[in-house]
Amino acid sequence: MRSLILLVEDHVDSREMLEEFLTLEGFAVEVAGNGLHAWERLRRQPLPDVMLLDLMMPVMSGWELMERLQKEPRLKNLPVIVVSGAGATRPVPQGIRASIPKPLDLDDLMRALEPFRSQSELAAAY
Repeated sequence: MRSLILLVEDHVDSREMLEEFLTLEGFAVEVAGNGLHAWERLRRQPLPDVMLLDLMMPVMSGWELMERLQKEPRLKNLPVIVVSGAGATRPVPQGIRASIPKPLDLDDLMRALEPFRSQSELAAAY
C-alpha cells in the first residue's frame, strides 16, 4: 500500500508539479490549497502518513494550521515537513519533522520523505 501525503500549497503550479512528482515517486497524494482546506481534510479518516506544508498561504497559514494541530490530540503527532521560503523571515512552527526551503531541492525532499516510503513504493520507484 502506498504512503499517503497531504500536500498543502497555495501556488497552483507548484502544487501540481509536486503532486505529479510525488505520484511518480510512488506516493498517494491528496492536495489542499490552504491551511483551512487541510484542516477540513484532517478531520476525516484516513489520516495521511505525512503532510508537506507551505507556511505562507491565504485563508489559513501554515503557522495557524500547526497551532491547531498541536491542540488536537489525534493530530498533534502527525509528521509534518515544511516546504516554504518563509523560514528565514519567521521561525518555522514547533512540531515539524523537517524544513526544506524554497526554491525546493527535490533530492532534499526525497531524503526527508524516505522514512515514509513503504517497501512496495521503493520497489516501484526503481
